[in-house]
Amino acid sequence: MDIIIDSNIIRQDLKLNDKNFEILIDYLAKTNSRLIYPSIVIEEVKGLYKRALTEKKQEFNTSLRRYKSTLLSIELPEIPEIDINDETDKYINYIHNKLGTSLDNVINYKNEYLPELVNRAIKRKKPLDNKGQQFRDGILWLTLLDYAESTKEKRVAFISNNSNDFAEKGENKLCSELIEETANKGIDLKYFKTLNDFAKEHASVIDFITKKWVENNIDLKIIEKLFDEILDSSIEEAIIDGANLESNEKPTGYINKTDYFNSKLIEFFVYEKSDGTILLNLEYEFEAEYEIEIERVLERDTSRYAYRYSTNPHTGEPEMDMDFIPDYSIEQEQDYELEYPLFKVNFVLTIIDKKVSDYKLKDWDWG
Repeated sequence: MDIIIDSNIIRQDLKLNDKNFEILIDYLAKTNSRLIYPSIVIEEVKGLYKRALTEKKQEFNTSLRRYKSTLLSIELPEIPEIDINDETDKYINYIHNKLGTSLDNVINYKNEYLPELVNRAIKRKKPLDNKGQQFRDGILWLTLLDYAESTKEKRVAFISNNSNDFAEKGENKLCSELIEETANKGIDLKYFKTLNDFAKEHASVIDFITKKWVENNIDLKIIEKLFDEILDSSIEEAIIDGANLESNEKPTGYINKTDYFNSKLIEFFVYEKSDGTILLNLEYEFEAEYEIEIERVLERDTSRYAYRYSTNPHTGEPEMDMDFIPDYSIEQEQDYELEYPLFKVNFVLTIIDKKVSDYKLKDWDWG
């Protein structure tokens, strides 16, 4: 089964260091399949990489200027000029070398797609959205259909995290409208949202790798250290912003991660490569504890009634009256709130001779 990947899969990992790319390459070799790039994907990847280089260059030059303006006695060497267009072309070669592909793996879209794209836009037909946009996705989809029809087995895999336009809501499969279209054409198009989903679908059964083996052989300290390295200031800012505070409370901006930490193994699967190397995918749930300093505004009502005594000028009799004396005070106090965010983190471990030789944090999410 040939595999077609979308540009967003490459965008998530421009250096293609995700271990699941190894699984992808190994699967292709095992099954004598091909990795296919629609030309629109290649063009988009080039654009993404060029923009990334341009942004990084601007960031670097800004930092360099500030650094130079601060130094007193050290003169920094000039940075060589980088040809961004040349680097972008080299990046496409890098992808081909890394994934074992070439220009022969690139398929072009047809000019004849235009009438069909216009028709889909007018009818708001998937994968064009309900605004009649996403011409790019429309071109990609028609290219997929054409390629699938041209293969002998009429079956291809498509990996794209653009689930809004291609997948059934909340599910890891094509939306029913697109499934019906593939069925009418007599093709089978298997959708995967991530490389991890593809790897899981083609997981191996290794007798000795059980949950007990994982728990006994994984160094949890390494796992936790890799996770702890992703907890930067941006995450802390998001935790502060999302803190569940009362209307009279506001954060001061100070946050502290405590020593409390809880981890839980959610699931795992393995893939055995042709050379006997085993890649172990792990999903952990981590719970961390953060102290958030808050400022609480307290309004105190000390109003009271006071008795007032007087004498009636006509009768000479004593009289008593009550006066309301309003008295309010505003006080501020500082306190701490505890937040317990949950993180889901995926790791890929390399196992050789039944021993873990390498740990990699692949991706993570929280909320």
